[in-house]
Amino acid sequence: MILTNATVKGNPFTPLNWRWEIAEQLFSEPDLDEIPEHQVTRDALTYLKTGDRLKFPEIHTSHQIFQEDGLRRAELEARILVGQSDSKIAGFCNLTPAVVQVFADLFFCVRDFPGTSDWKLIKTVGKPHFRGYCNHNLRQMWNWFGLTGQSEVLNWVIQSYYDEFKPDDEPTLSVYLRPTSSVDLGLQALIAELAAPIFHRNNRWEEEFMFYTLSIKLLATQEEKDRALQQYKKDRVKYVYQSLTGQIKSQPPRRKVDKTASGSPERLIKKIQKKLRSLELSAS
Repeated sequence: MILTNATVKGNPFTPLNWRWEIAEQLFSEPDLDEIPEHQVTRDALTYLKTGDRLKFPEIHTSHQIFQEDGLRRAELEARILVGQSDSKIAGFCNLTPAVVQVFADLFFCVRDFPGTSDWKLIKTVGKPHFRGYCNHNLRQMWNWFGLTGQSEVLNWVIQSYYDEFKPDDEPTLSVYLRPTSSVDLGLQALIAELAAPIFHRNNRWEEEFMFYTLSIKLLATQEEKDRALQQYKKDRVKYVYQSLTGQIKSQPPRRKVDKTASGSPERLIKKIQKKLRSLELSAS
């Protein structure tokens, strides 16, 4: 039995590329006496049987983008998620609207499920959202921004990346955060916070940053808080960059319970910053 519009609804295990998987299933199991309900799936099956890229150029290009799993796929998926039109996406990605539509219909079928949902989060972002992002999870990060539904924000996020991206760069998250980056500090800090795991029970550096933020809130004046927050963002960006690029090899000493609340917030912040400076020295 193959998937249909009726059976994918409400099925938490439905893959993003379910129509393409139907075509692959029927191609590999020719004895199955079933006909896909969508024309694009029937065309995909014919493409798999014949390999005719001239007759099915949109399917061929879409399949290439999907398999390459590079920047083109990352941008396509995020822009589809955020709800931009095929023609607008085509303009951004230097593709035809027909290719965008075929990619969305065959390989990224989120339009079958309008609105936000846990299924979309799990399928388009997945484990990085909960366990933290690795350096190669750029596509998942862009998809998270796509899920927010903020088209202009996504445009800013993607354009900032391309402005920083060099020809010999790998498509990684650390491009946003490297020391020479010209990316806006606010965006860098947002990327850094999103990249960190939600659950970080055994990461004592994350504990240090938690105390860092708590100490900032205890400062006496708003001016002090603003100044400390700016430095926090810089420290956070440096730390996450080092983490993404595998430069962090050790954890800070475990905090003693009776000392976690001792001292002024200024003193606590300086202690944490000193630990972070030592981390930079060990990584250099």
